[in-house]
This record gives sequence, C-alpha cells and structure tokens, in this order.
Amino acid sequence: MPHLLIRGIAPERVRAVSRPLIAELAAICECPPDHIMLECLHTTAFFDGEEAPSYPFIEVAWFDRGPEARDRFAEAVDRHVRGLGVPELEIAFRVYRQEDYYINGKNVRAENEERKREKDWKQERDQERKREKDSASSHPSMEALQSALRDAESENRKLKEELAKARRALLSATGGRMSSKLREALRE
Repeated sequence: MPHLLIRGIAPERVRAVSRPLIAELAAICECPPDHIMLECLHTTAFFDGEEAPSYPFIEVAWFDRGPEARDRFAEAVDRHVRGLGVPELEIAFRVYRQEDYYINGKNVRAENEERKREKDWKQERDQERKREKDSASSHPSMEALQSALRDAESENRKLKEELAKARRALLSATGGRMSSKLREALRE
C-alpha cells in the first residue's frame, strides 16, 4: 500500500518511469519500495457509440498519510507521468481505514497496534536496562566506601586532637579560672 490503478496510459510508458517514481513515492510515504504497486488496467472506452481512447486517470488506494503527503504524492506522480508526454492527467485518492483492511485474514489495525505495543515494550525494557546499568555504575564500590570511611576517621582524630589542644591552651591562658558556663562548654 499504496496501490496505483492506472488507466489510459500504455504499460510500456508506465514501466519507463516505474523505478524512479516508486523510489520517490516510497520516500514520501516512508515505506519500503516493495509496498508500492503500479497496476496498468487495460480498459476500453466508448464515446457516442464509438471506441475512444481512455482518458489518463490514476486512482491511488492507500492509508491516509495526511494532506501534505497526499499533495507531494500527487505532484510526484503527475511530474513523472506527464514527463512521458502525457498532456493531461487526473489523480484521485481512495482512502482505506486500517480497521476495515485485512491481510491474510488479519486486521491491519490490530497487527499495527500489536507491533507498536511490542516496540514500546522493547523500548521500555531497553531504557530500564540502561537505568539499571547507570545506577550500578553510579553506586560506589565497597573499596571506595571503606577508603572514604578511613579518611573520615582520620579527619575525626585530627579534629579531636585540635580540640584537646585548644582546651589546654584556654586553661593555661585563664590560669584555671573560668566561668562554669565556659567549663561546661569545653567539656562538651
């Protein structure tokens, strides 16, 4: 999908532009080239009781991709086909709804939703694995924790020694005479 039903243009002429046209349409539709089918219908037209040439007309059957994609699609088809010397061309779009379309007995919308759920699940699983990996690498190792503990204990010993020196210096400076509040503060 998309499927182009082509009337009034010889198959040899369509074949001449089929590769570049399909490549451009696949880019517009963001789908693989093998999802696009060009089908030349052999028709016989009559006018006023006489056989007449069929008017160049292309019907595009597809799932809607929005007005911008539709306009680009129609412009590409028109440019390629009229580049063959076709003076006039009409293009019409027939939009299929996914819930009304089946491939091998399976509903397209249900299949697409299942693929989306699976894709979302895989993305969530990959993100969770990344978070777990990042979390594991952000936690310090046991050796790092033990080293930090030794450093903190060493710093604590130094601070205790400095406090003891400050107390002795204060006692000697006051000659042992201190207020009871100062003495209580130094004990703490």
